[in-house]
Amino acid sequence: MANQSNVEQIYDCIDTSCMTLYEELKMPYLQGITETCNNILSQTITKGLSKAAKTKLIEAMKIFDATDYPKEEIRKAMQLAILKGLKHIKRSNADITPDTIGLLMTFILEKLGNKNKEMILFDPLAGTGNLLLTVANNMSQTVIPIGVDNNIDSYNLAVAMFDIMDYGEGIYYQDTFTFKNFQADAIVTDFPNAEVVNKQYFPFEVIKFHYDQLREGGYFLALIANDFFEKTQIADFKQIITSLYQSVGLITLPSTMFKTGDKSILILQKLGKNVKKITKFLVTEIPSFQDPKAVNDAIVRMNRWFTDNI
Repeated sequence: MANQSNVEQIYDCIDTSCMTLYEELKMPYLQGITETCNNILSQTITKGLSKAAKTKLIEAMKIFDATDYPKEEIRKAMQLAILKGLKHIKRSNADITPDTIGLLMTFILEKLGNKNKEMILFDPLAGTGNLLLTVANNMSQTVIPIGVDNNIDSYNLAVAMFDIMDYGEGIYYQDTFTFKNFQADAIVTDFPNAEVVNKQYFPFEVIKFHYDQLREGGYFLALIANDFFEKTQIADFKQIITSLYQSVGLITLPSTMFKTGDKSILILQKLGKNVKKITKFLVTEIPSFQDPKAVNDAIVRMNRWFTDNI
């Protein structure tokens, strides 16, 4: 469980730095986040600042000398800073997957099980890396996160997230359909809202393409729009998917969570000769998180399904 006081301390450090860089150098807030992470890791101060500004940043950065913060506390603080940066440029925060989704996907992956000491976890549409690192930070086993994104601004923020949390060089700037030749134990992703273009539906294409990047028996967890199965050519998609994956479950999420349309979590498993056939598909609905008892009842039903079927 993240210590909220620590999260606030880390955020204050990042925010102080970003605002100082903006006031002194007119550096955009989001760029300031990456610059701040670089400064913290290299223990240097951005050139061009006044003596007073340098002193201010040195004082703010001292918290990282005094405390070895858990990765999840750093991620939460980084997310707060990114959300503020998006607000600065009047950009929607819809691209940032809510923490609740990451924690729910973590719960699902833990229940589905992975006996390896390490899990290679891949997000083919990583964005700023928030979903990927929420899951990585909260799994009970060691996780090696790998992500790819083709938006340079999101990529730079993801690099900063990976660096400040010491996850290494697992984030890549390229088109997801060019990223291949490795195998992950599990895939998690948040599909953007999309329409059929030239008889192709982007989420379908991602699921098909990254089949080869998933080991036999590996799980693909995706946040999908609720009209996912209503797209044209759905019959062809179903035929292709059932030849590659077995459908494990569909978890409908509270409509109050999303501003751009209702969503669900789709769970698929890559087929293989050693993969146990699931005879009962998991279908459940998570009620509003404002009703703790109803949410707990839904979790109990899910736990029962995992016990009986996995």
